[in-house]
Amino acid sequence: MDSSKFIQLPPKGPDAPTILFRNSFQSGLFSIFYSIGRTPLYLWSASVRNGHIRRITDEDIGSAALEIAGNNVSTTSVTCPEQSRQTLGIKMPFLVLLMKNLHKYFCFEVEVLDDTG
Repeated sequence: MDSSKFIQLPPKGPDAPTILFRNSFQSGLFSIFYSIGRTPLYLWSASVRNGHIRRITDEDIGSAALEIAGNNVSTTSVTCPEQSRQTLGIKMPFLVLLMKNLHKYFCFEVEVLDDTG
């Protein structure tokens, strides 16, 4: 993804977040993660302790996938946006997630805020 697509607005105060895609054209599908892409974690920060994050070829779908695994659900994670003072500013009405059930414990957390916080 081209870094010129990031829109950094002037802060309205010392704690004002950067809104990444507020002024970007959003239509059809708007992907923030694509495991087949050259840099699937471009917008993401990764935290790995006693685990790994790696690209694998999934035999069921016959395509690249990102494997995020750890000894405990709290030791390996990815977070988007990458920096805590950023927000995505996505206007799309749906969130689509594709995850494979590996019959193991996992944790998934999504936080969605509207424009009023």
